[in-house]
This record gives sequence, C-alpha cells and structure tokens, in this order.
Amino acid sequence: MPFTAVVVDDEPLARDELKYLLSVYPECRVVGEAEDAQEALKLVAELQPDVVFLDIQMRGMSGCEAAREMLSFPHPPLVVFATAYNEYAVRAFELGAVDYLLKPFEDKRLAKTINRIEELRRRSGDWAEAVERVAGLLQAKRHRIKKLPVEKNGEIRLLDYQDIIFGRAKDGSVQIVTASDTCTYTGSMTELEARLKSEGFLRVHKSFLVNLNQVQGVLPWFKGTYWLVMGDPKKTQIPVSKSQVKELKSILGLEAS
Repeated sequence: MPFTAVVVDDEPLARDELKYLLSVYPECRVVGEAEDAQEALKLVAELQPDVVFLDIQMRGMSGCEAAREMLSFPHPPLVVFATAYNEYAVRAFELGAVDYLLKPFEDKRLAKTINRIEELRRRSGDWAEAVERVAGLLQAKRHRIKKLPVEKNGEIRLLDYQDIIFGRAKDGSVQIVTASDTCTYTGSMTELEARLKSEGFLRVHKSFLVNLNQVQGVLPWFKGTYWLVMGDPKKTQIPVSKSQVKELKSILGLEAS
C-alpha cells in the first residue's frame, strides 16, 4: 500500500508542482492539500496521513508551529519541510524533520526523500522512532540544538558541534572533518561561521573554520604568520591569515610578537 500524504503550502503553484511531482511515485498517494496551517491541522486530524509535506514560511501560523501541533495528535505524521531558503532547510533539521525539500523542487532530490520514507516504512520501529524524535525536538525548540546537518553518501547526519574539528572550503563545497569522517555541509563557509562562531570556532583563513578546542599546536611561520596543528588523525596543518593572527593570539593566550 502507498503511504498517504498531505501537501501544505500557501502558494497554489507550489502545491500543484509538488503534487504533480509526487504523482509519478506509486509509493505515495496525496490525499489532501491545504493553503495555511489552520486548514492543515484540521485536514491532518481528519485524514491522518502518513506524511505531511509542509512549507515552513506561511502567512499566520508558521510551518514549524503547525508541525508541533500535528505531532501532538494521537496519530502523528512524519514531517517533510519545504522551503525556498537554504537557511530554513538547515533549521528544519535542527527541528528534527525527517527530511527537507528546497524550492524549486528537483526530481532527484524528491526521489531521495521518497526513498527515505520508504526505508522508514519497511522498519515500523524506525518509523515510530522518527515520529517521536521529531515531536521531541519540536517541543524542545526553545532550546537551541547544537547539531550541524551534513551529508554523506546521500544521507543526512546531525553532528554535535563539539565533534567537529574543522571545516574547509574545497571544490565549491564545505567539508566538515571529524575524528572519524569527512562530510559535506550544504551551506556556505560564511553561513557555517555564523552558526559556530559563538561555539568556540574561529575563521582563521578564508577557507578554514577551526574548533579552537581541537587545536593541538601552533607553528610560527614566515613573517609573523602561523599554522595550526589540528586534533584529527592526520594532524592537519591549517594556515592562519595575517588578519586573524592578533585575535588568535588573544584567544589562545600567546605572547605578542
């Protein structure tokens, strides 16, 4: 049996587009649509769909607020957030969505979402756990969740900030390095810096953002510059821009030269 879905968006064209894209998947049957959160809540309570494709930014009650209400229902759905802004896609995972879709919708990305939902369906325990996880995180929304959504082999992972050793810009993307793996952050280096600068991270170079707690050594270099030795297994050495030397010395308590 296909899973049932409700599409919620205050833009009629966006609803029509997503319904059309979903129609090619026999695994999914759209049973309703709504143009705002209040209508969506009534529809979800009545139809009890398996999944809700939910726009984050809507007039009146936001998609995040609507999701919190839906997940308190006796038969809560899985939530897939949709948004036109990448910053909200990141926030969707902070809130615990099972997945997100960026507008304009892409067939390839939607296929990954459908596969993810189908994987959860094949393991009923995982489905229930996913619903419970989303509900719990949404209820805890007021407390900032210090996790970073990253991608690895098509899978979304959530990394604890403290596990990140450094981020680097490479080949048009941002790589996140931990003690055991390297993943991809979907935002820009500037966005990554904004998220982590208050968590003990410093942009020491235009291409590098480092976790200062993971710095294991400082190597003086040519003309008053430095290299940092990081705590990953490779002991990666990262250059420090001249513009950041003063701040780095201040933070690490190094003697001024």
